Amino acid sequence: MENRNRNNENDFVEFFKGLDVNYQKYLINEMQKKPPDEKAQPQQAVSAGQVGDPKSR
Repeated sequence: MENRNRNNENDFVEFFKGLDVNYQKYLINEMQKKPPDEKAQPQQAVSAGQVGDPKSR
C-alpha cells in the first residue's frame, strides 16, 4: 500500500512539473490559502412578507 502512495506522489510531481511555471505558482498560492471559516459566514435572513405570501395580502 505504501508503494502505491509513493507512485501517486511521483505521478503528481511529474504532472506538476509539466505545468506552466505561472500556473504552478498560482496553484501553490491557492493551496496555501486557509479555507473560509464557516462560522464567520453571514447567514441569509429569511425574508418575511414576500409578494404572494398570504400574510402580505
